[in-house]
Amino acid sequence: MSRPGQPPGFRPPRPQFSKPRQNAGQPHGTARQPPRVNGSAQQKHAQWLTRADEAERAGDSVQAELCRQYAEHWFRVSRGQE
Repeated sequence: MSRPGQPPGFRPPRPQFSKPRQNAGQPHGTARQPPRVNGSAQQKHAQWLTRADEAERAGDSVQAELCRQYAEHWFRVSRGQE
């Protein structure tokens, strides 16, 4: 079904809803910055365990479990198991 004044079979262009490209605005050949790591795996393990203890004391058992899972991840990273 076409609108008045448009030829039969005319289709308007589809809108572009995709995300812009990551390197848009960067000159060609510019490398992406490596992710910053704040502390070693052992330090991150200790930080997440501390956060888990704080969440447990605050009564938030869900947040405490989440923090323990992150701590386990960093423990495995420090041991080279992941």
